Amino acid sequence: MVIRLFPFLLSGKRTHFLPGSVIGSLSIAQETGSGEMLEAQFKDYTSSEQALICRDLVLDRMTRMAADAVSVEIDVETRIGVLEDDLLQIKQQIRSRDFSAANEEVRQCCERLQLPFNPDFHAEFARLVCTTLRQLLKLEIDALEESEDPLVKGWDLLQRHDIRVVDGQLPRFFTVSEALEIAIEGQTEEMKKKLRTTAGLVIAYAGDIPIDRLGDVTKQLMVWMSRLPKLHGKCHGNNRFLKEREMPKKQEEIDEADQEDASLYALYASRSDISDAQKRAELAELLTIRVTHTNLERHLDRLHQILRTAAENAGFNGKTKLMTYSALSKAIKADCERRKLENPLFLRVTQPKLRLRWAGGRIRKLLTSGVYSGCTSVNRLNPGRHIYRNSRYWVPLVLITMGCRPSEVLRLKRGDLIFRDEVFCLQLCWSADQEGKTVESTRIVPVPQILIDLGFVDWIKSFARPQDLLFPEVHTAKNTSPQGVFSKRMLSVRKKLGIANYNEDLYALRKSLSSALWDGGVDIETRQMIIGHVSDTIIGRHYTEANMKNLKDLLDRARHGIVVGFSKPHKHPVVADCTLVSGKPARPEILLDSSGHLGALRLIDEETGKTIVAVILKNVDLPAHPAWRGAKVLSSAVAAEAVADTIGRYQISLPDSDELKSALEHFMAMAATTSDYKPAEDDEDDVVDQAA
Repeated sequence: MVIRLFPFLLSGKRTHFLPGSVIGSLSIAQETGSGEMLEAQFKDYTSSEQALICRDLVLDRMTRMAADAVSVEIDVETRIGVLEDDLLQIKQQIRSRDFSAANEEVRQCCERLQLPFNPDFHAEFARLVCTTLRQLLKLEIDALEESEDPLVKGWDLLQRHDIRVVDGQLPRFFTVSEALEIAIEGQTEEMKKKLRTTAGLVIAYAGDIPIDRLGDVTKQLMVWMSRLPKLHGKCHGNNRFLKEREMPKKQEEIDEADQEDASLYALYASRSDISDAQKRAELAELLTIRVTHTNLERHLDRLHQILRTAAENAGFNGKTKLMTYSALSKAIKADCERRKLENPLFLRVTQPKLRLRWAGGRIRKLLTSGVYSGCTSVNRLNPGRHIYRNSRYWVPLVLITMGCRPSEVLRLKRGDLIFRDEVFCLQLCWSADQEGKTVESTRIVPVPQILIDLGFVDWIKSFARPQDLLFPEVHTAKNTSPQGVFSKRMLSVRKKLGIANYNEDLYALRKSLSSALWDGGVDIETRQMIIGHVSDTIIGRHYTEANMKNLKDLLDRARHGIVVGFSKPHKHPVVADCTLVSGKPARPEILLDSSGHLGALRLIDEETGKTIVAVILKNVDLPAHPAWRGAKVLSSAVAAEAVADTIGRYQISLPDSDELKSALEHFMAMAATTSDYKPAEDDEDDVVDQAA
């Protein structure tokens, strides 16, 4: 690697190095696949880097000239004499094609700009530096002899190097940390945190460089960031009891994730019993999850925000847009393609948030859990006789039946229960301490009948004062985000119940309600009004207010399958059952063929662990038949029919993997399109009697 990155180390020529943080950033860039670019860079500076070095040279000299022009300690005649000697010398050197004077000037500029210095830069660039130095010497002599302002005298030179004088002052190079301090002024705490995170990643990659250099490093920076684990910066092991563990460096987190993935790639590459498509499908569930492309776009947006703020408030006149979304996509795609050439199984695994409506089985499992049927304590779901009607109990019910945002429900007070148009309603985001996500968040939504039947209104009435919070347990002194507290507590519940699907989080229950309303024939304008989204029309946005009684009738059209009963021991209504789904739970086990389609399928009873049905498709490219006892070898049409008949009697949990889910859904479509199919004689069952 030393020979590759620094070939001049072997030449015996004089070299200069920057601080370790900068050299560290070079090694990082090399590891991201930008080694070719760096190798070319050490042979010569890029055109943008040459312009930046010359700009720094002019800025540095002109800043000193401006200071000396008003200093009473400067002996003008002596200074002019020294400058004339220097000018004569540089002229003679240029005429004799000796550009060695550029070496020291470039070294000093590189040190200020945190650029790697290479003394073997091209002679053409050396001549440019020398001629710029000659112009600066002549300018300073003329300004001193004529007692003129060097900024006025050197206007043309400043314009040539894109340097703007603002209020009689020359601009300066702002580092990333300095630009950050300008950008966070006046921002919310949440935005300050995001801007600091983005700036911290830039500094971790390239050092605290001048923001003028961001344009040259952004592409490699984004590729490097795409390799960060999704949970980077969060797996340090510190907690409220232990806060002394050192935060791991970003590159260390990338290296650790890469090593773990390399072991998995090696393991699956050695397997010959499954197809490459199956290997990739299984690897997608095991490899380290990296930051999403949307996350990269947000970091890019914040970099642009930092640059714009520096331009607006501090006189920065460089580029304020570093890269487009399209260019970012191309850079990440090119890096992935390069890695696939090195490793055919390579996958960049991300976990974008694609909120889906909750499956009926998950809703049923939650509403029939110990939270609603009774448990031993407030923090445990073991069957018991206590029902705690707190945030864990009511908030999911409100989200399912009213479609509110979790943050809106958690800030409700007793005074938010009102009676309008002869129905009970909740006013959401109504007071100053209940700030909503959008302007449309401030709204009134009727309480659906199912919540009234469950005693929600009576429970609210039991609070003593109008200003009493309905869910005070999530408003802790150390945390200003009740939604964060509640989400963590509910995540524990969902994990215990086995329903912690990433794309079916609590917020996604809003989509479940919208889907249920759509099933009930409720129009889109009304659905937008209920869940707090802006209307698509001017009439809907500004001139429509729903009659709460009519809106409640529409809200009650949604079918949630909740059966209400009355518990005498608890003396209040309870959720007796949820009829959204029926049948015993079963999970599929799928093997893909070489083309990525379903090649074999087994359904397993989740309660007993026994195989319900197992089929292997005929004439598919599987490296080996799975060792499933009693598996039947059938044509795809007959296999789909056989499995479809069985699935109707079970509650099937679809796989989380998109590849496996798509393959199963396509396979099941075959049953619907071949219902009149009569099996041919050669489709008689071939039974593979192997040990499970």
